[in-house]
Amino acid sequence: MEMSLGATELSVCFSVLADETTDISVTEQLALCVNESFLKFIQVHSLSGKNLADSILNGLISCGIDCDFLYGQGDDGASNMSGQFQGVQAHIRSKYPKALYVHCAAHSLNLAVSTASNIKPVRNCLGIIEKLYVFFNTPKRNAVLLSAIENSNTDQKVKTLKRLSATRWVQRYDSVRDFIELFEFVVNALECITEWNDSSATDATLLLKSFDSEFIISVNIVQLMFSFGLPLCKQLQKINIDLKEAINLAQDTVDELKTIRNNCDDEFNNIFSKAKKMADKVEVELKYKRLGKRQTNRANPLTDQTISVLDVCFQVDKNNSLTELRLWRTKLRRTSCIPKTGIDALTECNKEILYPNIYLLLKILCALPVSTTTPERMFSALKRVKTYLRNTMTEDRLNGLSMLAVHRDIKVSPEDVLDDIAKRPRKLDLVL
Repeated sequence: MEMSLGATELSVCFSVLADETTDISVTEQLALCVNESFLKFIQVHSLSGKNLADSILNGLISCGIDCDFLYGQGDDGASNMSGQFQGVQAHIRSKYPKALYVHCAAHSLNLAVSTASNIKPVRNCLGIIEKLYVFFNTPKRNAVLLSAIENSNTDQKVKTLKRLSATRWVQRYDSVRDFIELFEFVVNALECITEWNDSSATDATLLLKSFDSEFIISVNIVQLMFSFGLPLCKQLQKINIDLKEAINLAQDTVDELKTIRNNCDDEFNNIFSKAKKMADKVEVELKYKRLGKRQTNRANPLTDQTISVLDVCFQVDKNNSLTELRLWRTKLRRTSCIPKTGIDALTECNKEILYPNIYLLLKILCALPVSTTTPERMFSALKRVKTYLRNTMTEDRLNGLSMLAVHRDIKVSPEDVLDDIAKRPRKLDLVL
């Protein structure tokens, strides 16, 4: 732990990341991380904001970290974490006012996609894909689907439908993409199942009737919109990313969506041509909806909702008028060196005497968390370490094994281990 905290002790400021999960023994575990570095798991008995805040601060103090340099805190945005009055961030800021709260950018993107997808055609489209997965998730029905794929003349790599993620909306792109790729084979398998003499035939008939014009067009629109969110989600989960880069990436996505919205006629023609190819394979006729005079300029709900929600989630206040900041801007214009990220700006500043406040602000910017992917990665480590056969281990043993599993890149020599053991009080004196 001392080696993993080396970078934190040398920095002027740090941020804390925390998230909670339940382990195999039905114990609430709080994953505590500092500057994208895992510290420890803390067993909690209450999920109230005050109790979680006390557990976080006590965990930092027990690791020898000075909380006076706490400048940032991040979590998944749950009410008990982000509450303005009784949330964790409110209790921490009451003791350490400099600890700015940052909502996880990956969760913000997920909420934006979830809100934008709350449109009837899109909601029905995703619901049908989920029902198809459940329908074919039996050996007998899945065998019919595999038989339809094997009897085709194409070299099909995808052979099964994927379940829609219940929480990660952006990850639903993979499920929608695989469904479009298997659409022809799914229809053939359903037509074969309709000839059975059981309830499966009735379910297959209903699913076949759901493949109308609205569904086929909606599934192509959903694939297009989700394809823009997936790369952004993966970028937001990177370790070495700061808020400036995250906001720039989100703004690039919004600008591209606005371009699609401005060229909606051409984009829809492309989508319609793809949908028509899908419909022709299964002999489904695409029908145009009748448009009245007042409907010719109506909005595109999915695109407009996604743009508006992303603008709200990733908005920035750009009102800065400090003298030192103006001098820093003048220097950047003179040298023609425009940093793209906070790390680049911090390297360019390099503790210059003229810009001490700018240097501190840049360090705070680089220390502020972008997402809470690090605590969530620790949940995977928790499942590997605390298994069914080791579900009664104590918290000290769990943290020790977790540190070894997570910080595998840190080399620990036998001499360091012996020195640490010799410092501990024992009944026998060790002479080394």
